[in-house]
Amino acid sequence: MDLIADKYEIVRKLGEGGTGKVYLVRHTDLNVEYALKLLHRSVSEDDRFIEAFKKEAALLLRFSHQGVTQLRDFGRTSEGQYYMAMDFSEGVPLKFRLEQDGYFSAEESLRITIQILDVLEAAHSQGIIHRDIKPENVMLEADREAAIQVKVLDFGTAVLKQQFSEDEVAALFGTPCYMSPEQAAGQTDSDHRVDLYSLGVVMYEMLTGEVPFEGENVVQTLLMHLTHPPLSLTQTFGVPEEIEKIVLKALQKEPNGRFQNAKEFRLACESALTALEKRESGESQMRALEANRATLLGVIPQPVKPVEDDGSTTILCLDDDEMVLNIMQHVLEREGYTVYTAVDCSAIHDYLFQKNVRLLVSDVQMPGLPGTKVCRLLKKSMQDLKIILFSNIPERDLERASNENMADGWISKLRKPNEWLAEIQRVLAQ
Repeated sequence: MDLIADKYEIVRKLGEGGTGKVYLVRHTDLNVEYALKLLHRSVSEDDRFIEAFKKEAALLLRFSHQGVTQLRDFGRTSEGQYYMAMDFSEGVPLKFRLEQDGYFSAEESLRITIQILDVLEAAHSQGIIHRDIKPENVMLEADREAAIQVKVLDFGTAVLKQQFSEDEVAALFGTPCYMSPEQAAGQTDSDHRVDLYSLGVVMYEMLTGEVPFEGENVVQTLLMHLTHPPLSLTQTFGVPEEIEKIVLKALQKEPNGRFQNAKEFRLACESALTALEKRESGESQMRALEANRATLLGVIPQPVKPVEDDGSTTILCLDDDEMVLNIMQHVLEREGYTVYTAVDCSAIHDYLFQKNVRLLVSDVQMPGLPGTKVCRLLKKSMQDLKIILFSNIPERDLERASNENMADGWISKLRKPNEWLAEIQRVLAQ
């Protein structure tokens, strides 16, 4: 029987990182399972962090919150390696969910963020700073009603990150996509607002499927945190403006420009969530469609039989601006295309399966369910359907959104209608 510190029986290895290995262990006397992190010897023998580690661990032993995998024990083995035993979470890492689903709805992103902020509010009130908020350190569990419950991991090891240089951080902890500008600049006097910035990065990733700053190497990423503004969530990804304002405030380079505490951040998210839930019935319907993807995509055993093709190509144009729809319809019908128009997503299913649509031209900035999400969802199940994204956002951002969401092409509304037609003909000829 393999034991750690003469009392923790190793059940299985859970993972390994730059600072140590993580095991599922069972306390031999209590018969309770924990997640135990055994620090590498080289880390355990580094005088730079030992005292800070002990001080923070003592604080964490007294810190209790339902959203935390609580630190239960820490010490040093007879071989000289430090360890930390924490509650074991059987949930799914947020990082895994992001890898599987790509992104979350605005509502789900807000709910997760609010729970993390509740944890940070309690921790910060006791002088505890996490310093390493990232998707790997957030677990998603389900309660009895199947609602998501958040657990924040690794409060106990986050203190290590403060004790190393930038190069050592990169080697031990990976690409610092979630570091605050203060951390990126190597400041040693950073405060609790570093956690709020890092959570802003996580929130951005939940809403869009990508982090706001990621260079080709560590140095580039650090510089981007210090100097680059993030891409607009509303223009590029169709995120509601009130939520974009929250994320951009959290991502301010200067700490004084951010939310000043977790409570302020949480209240802003709760207000946005309330507004989201009270929207008009049209947007409520869009959220229901997004939650029930099978309805939107028409994933049914036998789809409705399409009408007979009369030989012309059928195009569906989706835009909430009726004037734009009228112009597009006129241009396309003059060329012999059969054109249908819609101002929201509710009619997509009927048009796709009853009208034999070959091409969907969708505005990026649709209310409720953005065109980028419509494109990504449809492309996963209807690979023969051609999709063009249509918007007046900067062309570089539009091209990027098109590539990232598997669209077949893109059209800027700022170009002339004959250029719209040329791109449509190019895509249909593929």
